[in-house]
Amino acid sequence: MRKRIVVLFVALWCLVSAAGCPNKTPRPVAEVEGELTYDGLPVTSGIISFLDAETGRPAGGGAVINGNYRVYPEVGLAPGKYRVEIRWAKPTGEKREAGYGQSPDVFAEALPEKYNSQSTLTAEVKEGKNTVPFRLEK
Repeated sequence: MRKRIVVLFVALWCLVSAAGCPNKTPRPVAEVEGELTYDGLPVTSGIISFLDAETGRPAGGGAVINGNYRVYPEVGLAPGKYRVEIRWAKPTGEKREAGYGQSPDVFAEALPEKYNSQSTLTAEVKEGKNTVPFRLEK
């Protein structure tokens, strides 16, 4: 019995030693903010997404509010090069029957595909605070 405990202890010690200690060095992160306009007017609400320039995978993003956006450091956006997608769901002025007495607004994408699904927008961000404005044109 005692031999089993010693063997178990040694095996556990080897496992813990092989795993190593967690890296306590914080990973560098970027904070990004800026003005966002379309045809000279503020984009009132929407979403901005930063996608890894090489893999196309989403890396971080934030809300667009009253012509400004911000990607907070807590999002964990790493310094690097990104393809940027911006989406703006704008009310069309139409109403949709909801079946329960209300008529909710109908929304549609207000920006051309060249700014979202087929985006050619890019940004390179560095560690810490970055200001990257986007002045989009028709």
